[in-house]
Amino acid sequence: MKYRIPYTYISKTSLLLALGLLGSATQLQAQEDASGIEEVVVTGMRASLEKAIAVKQQGDKVMEALAMDDINATPAVTIAEALVRLPGINGSRDRGNESQAAIRGLGPRMVLGTVNGREVASPEPGRAIRYEQYPSELVSAAEVYKTQSADLVEGGIAGTINLKTVSPLSHNGPTATVRVGLQHNESAEDVPDYDPLGNRVSAAFVHQFSDTLAIAIGASTQTQKNAYGSMQGWGYSNDALDLDGNGTIGTTPWGIAGEVKKLDTDREGVMTTLEWQATDALNVKYDVLYTEFAMDEQQNQTWANDVGSNPWGESWGLGDTNQDGVADNPMTNVVMQGNRAVAGTFNGWEGQIRHVIAAYQQENSGVTQGLKFSHTGFDNWQIDVDFSHSTAERNNYWNAIYLDQYAETWSFDTRGKPSISAPAGSPLLTPEDASYNWIGNVNEGSTLDDELQSAQFDIRRDLDAGHLRAITFGARTADREKEVIWTDFAMSRSVDNGVAVAFPEGFLSSYTLGAFDTIPFLNAPSYAKTAEIIYGGVNYDAAAVNPGRYWKVDEQNDAAYVKLDFEGQIGGLGYNANIGVRQVEISTKSYEYDDGNDSNQANDGRYVENDYSKALPSANFNLDLDDTRKLRIGVAQAISRPPLDELRAGQYISAIANGSSGGAGNPLLDPFTSDQVDVSYEWYFADESLAALSLYYKDIDNYIGNAVVGTFPDQNGIEFDIYGPVNGNGGYVRGAEVTFQMPFEFLPVEGFGIYSNYAFAESNIVEFAPADNPLPMAGLARDTATLDLWYSNYGIDARLGWKYHSAYTSAFTWDSYDLTTLDAELGVGFSLAYEINENYNVRFQVFNLTNEPLRTTQNNEPANLKRYDDYGRSYLIDFTWKL
Repeated sequence: MKYRIPYTYISKTSLLLALGLLGSATQLQAQEDASGIEEVVVTGMRASLEKAIAVKQQGDKVMEALAMDDINATPAVTIAEALVRLPGINGSRDRGNESQAAIRGLGPRMVLGTVNGREVASPEPGRAIRYEQYPSELVSAAEVYKTQSADLVEGGIAGTINLKTVSPLSHNGPTATVRVGLQHNESAEDVPDYDPLGNRVSAAFVHQFSDTLAIAIGASTQTQKNAYGSMQGWGYSNDALDLDGNGTIGTTPWGIAGEVKKLDTDREGVMTTLEWQATDALNVKYDVLYTEFAMDEQQNQTWANDVGSNPWGESWGLGDTNQDGVADNPMTNVVMQGNRAVAGTFNGWEGQIRHVIAAYQQENSGVTQGLKFSHTGFDNWQIDVDFSHSTAERNNYWNAIYLDQYAETWSFDTRGKPSISAPAGSPLLTPEDASYNWIGNVNEGSTLDDELQSAQFDIRRDLDAGHLRAITFGARTADREKEVIWTDFAMSRSVDNGVAVAFPEGFLSSYTLGAFDTIPFLNAPSYAKTAEIIYGGVNYDAAAVNPGRYWKVDEQNDAAYVKLDFEGQIGGLGYNANIGVRQVEISTKSYEYDDGNDSNQANDGRYVENDYSKALPSANFNLDLDDTRKLRIGVAQAISRPPLDELRAGQYISAIANGSSGGAGNPLLDPFTSDQVDVSYEWYFADESLAALSLYYKDIDNYIGNAVVGTFPDQNGIEFDIYGPVNGNGGYVRGAEVTFQMPFEFLPVEGFGIYSNYAFAESNIVEFAPADNPLPMAGLARDTATLDLWYSNYGIDARLGWKYHSAYTSAFTWDSYDLTTLDAELGVGFSLAYEINENYNVRFQVFNLTNEPLRTTQNNEPANLKRYDDYGRSYLIDFTWKL
């Protein structure tokens, strides 16, 4: 397989910015050396930044850290919003919230997420964690390891994100904390009969019964109301016509859709940690984290169907009955980008506008618990034994009712802020007055169960053998089973479907959104009430398993490692280092559906087995150039295991009628592999200050991408592709990260400071589709930057933050083959908190201050709109009581 190698380009501006930041640090240190700086005790946001610097400075790997106060000071509904502000980390927004993480240009498939150092089950189809399921109030710290070590669980070529809960015996913060707040979503203000006001309540309690026994309990509940509008494209047909009869040759989209999602999202979480220092030598800790996520999403959608140029000459859509290459119903006002019509007016059109009353409901839950014993009773020995069990469940269903309306003239525009419009007097402007018959419906959903249990032991022997200071060895065994069952059904009316529905007077209405220029959305009180009138209710008993979409994967993962730690001096400079190797043995079984019928020679629960083993050496070297400067070097071989859903057996065709698609799995996938090197220079040039430059290079092999593995005809005979994951060639990923942070001690007014970072990444790896114009590797954003200006003094904590990323390839849906290009985004957030006294605090935050939309395109074509979401601004105000 051939790949394009992009031209390496680092702008002069980026280099000058990095040199300028380091130059400022040099000047500041010179001033400090000349005059000295008075010691100041810092609190609030400033203290949390200082803690994060200390964790980074004391670590033995290239890493980033977030302290709890920094998480709370950041405009963050969940932990994901705080994580993406760290160097080289990006997230994609889903329904307005940051979600999965990409690190150093590598997407979620190569990021390993852990909780308290343990791999966890996930309600996502693959392995990736959706970080928005974790309320920020229940996380005490977050660590991002960018280099590998033999004692880390394998799986994070890009990096490992470890979320930590509080350790009660070592806790020295407040005993009790209660936070109560309200959240308002601006984009929901135009939606009728919808209240955009949500709430957040959390409480935490830490009690030390004695010097040897303590408990920490935390709970969080949150209701988020964030209705918003969206415009979507369904891709383009491949058969060009003369669209306007004047020689404008090109293709039109298969369909254009507008949508309003009216979300009611509840997040709940409970955390408990019990810690017992049983003896001077034995520490026992049990921790459990429970999260629950429930979403009720009522949807109003408008689909412009049957738009694509028709290759068979039939008279629907544009039509070409005599097959002369000229549309039977010529368009006007056509705007072309290349051979794609991105705007125009349909005249004498014989297609339909489909109004969709729909509901999507999803419930997730997860439990992660662990029991850890640490024993230091033998001279120079430490023994850790850790048992963990993690489960995740997801139940989701999408139900939709189709109400079709016909109109001869309407217009669309997918440029900029997309639109669907109709001329004055068009019946499309009053959809509530139309008569609806020939009604359709679609209903599909799934249940997911993921269970992971593991046991691990680590033994460390401290040594005094010259530079060799310790040897650590250990082993881990884990067993995981993930199963997904898809079902679908259709309902029939009790009367002939040609009979118009007699809706009660006033039941249907319509509305528009200020965010879009679009024909009105047909509205009903709810999907359930609409289904009751048309079908007498929703018949979930008719749901049948879709065998082609069913999958189950079992994974057995056994690993053992040994690591040597060194410490001493080289040329008069202090250093510490480690070298080790981790051996992993992994086997998987991918199952088909078992229908219990042994006579049909299909769906008998058969499975495909695969196994592989890898030796993963690693080494880290940390050199103290002086008291303020560190040089770190890390080299390693690493793997990321294939996503579990991509290991599935079988293939399926989607039951949803708004576009044709299909997907397949591959039980014989090999893992991503990487040889990688990291170099980091860190300069702690003053108190609370850091200037750092990190360089990295990863040589990735066995890259997993999605390619065409088959085709299928739709009901009209058009062939559509089935995509599935395959191993292919890899390539390099390389980049640089610059971090600069400091308080502005040189200002006449004390309390101001800056936190900033910039990351550059490039790669010669491309995805395997489209075959003639492959997308760049998923997750690879060339430029990523964060700038936070903060003030922390006199009880006031304020932060104005910018987050930017350039365009990159992203998987927006659950289907890994459905890759899109996420446009560049610049988000702005603001946070202001005031400490009334040592017990009371009030905080105000604004999310998406500049109302940055989300825009994605498809097929590696900027003109080919996938979706445009207008999330609007969100506001939060809360009050905190601490004791």
